[in-house]
Amino acid sequence: MELYIAQDQDLDRVADLVNQAYRGLSAPDWTTESGLIDGPRTNRRDLAGMIRNGASTILLALDPASGRLSGCVALSPLEDGEWYLSMLAVSPHAQGSGLGKAIMAGAEDFARDAGAGSVKISVINVRDKLIAWYERRGFAKTGDSEPFPYDDPNVGKPLRDDLALVTLTKSLGA
Repeated sequence: MELYIAQDQDLDRVADLVNQAYRGLSAPDWTTESGLIDGPRTNRRDLAGMIRNGASTILLALDPASGRLSGCVALSPLEDGEWYLSMLAVSPHAQGSGLGKAIMAGAEDFARDAGAGSVKISVINVRDKLIAWYERRGFAKTGDSEPFPYDDPNVGKPLRDDLALVTLTKSLGA
């Protein structure tokens, strides 16, 4: 799958897509944070901050027929060849089509080509089906977790008091 690097002019569309995918009007299921967190997942300002000075790269998946944005993912280099993958989102209209798997594979290729030896993600602890989806893609729980950032207004309004972030990693080696 061909992924494109997001530019400033793409950020409004990316914010709309991510907010619909994570916290849209759809019923709660394994693909959303609906029922866990309320409010927007991101906004243009936060996305611009992510890509400023190359701190993160947001990759876009476009529908080949229409050219419309259908998915995205963000990657950030860490230390020692590890990269952080976040914000994997697929348009609610394209979910279940295999697009998420294709975006993930493209993101891993991008990180590997940039020198990554592994990829790290954080997932909300109660999202068991999402964690299992990542595990089927080769990610493994590290045993590490961190408290959910309840006091950070940028993450939305948590609707539960038992949230934490679980860390998973995947080797990108041969």
